[in-house]
Amino acid sequence: MIESVRTVCWFSAGAASAVATKLALASTEGEIVVAYTDPGSEHPDNKRFLDECEDWLGVKVIRLKSEKFADTWAVWETRRFIVSAYGAPCTGELKKKMRYGFERPTDRQVFGYTVEEAHRADRFREQNHGVDLITPLIDKGLTKSDCLAMLERAGIELPTM
Repeated sequence: MIESVRTVCWFSAGAASAVATKLALASTEGEIVVAYTDPGSEHPDNKRFLDECEDWLGVKVIRLKSEKFADTWAVWETRRFIVSAYGAPCTGELKKKMRYGFERPTDRQVFGYTVEEAHRADRFREQNHGVDLITPLIDKGLTKSDCLAMLERAGIELPTM
């Protein structure tokens, strides 16, 4: 069976990912889903922000959570270190593994890289050859400030942290 192409917007509970998702929803045809990888240790106000963004976006955000680790501290205590030359183990366990388990090979993936972060998008593409990365903020020349202004106009207050 051939899998259909779907677009997955990765919501991070930040302004840029919220606006990138809004743009993708407005310009993408076919199946589109919005997913959030919950590390279990973000500020409680992120839930309020996520809920308000769901209303603004008009879609439910799928929440992905590790079954193995409750939060970042559980990862650090189990793995016995916070960061190495290869990055933070909590990022791998609580974000990347959740993404890898959810994504399909045929997915188009939307991340909230702003125009100031084009180098990050380039690095992501270099390190993830099989991922069809969509960058609506870069494509439209939008900055972090632009994203903050769009949320302000929508009446959505940024999360505390």
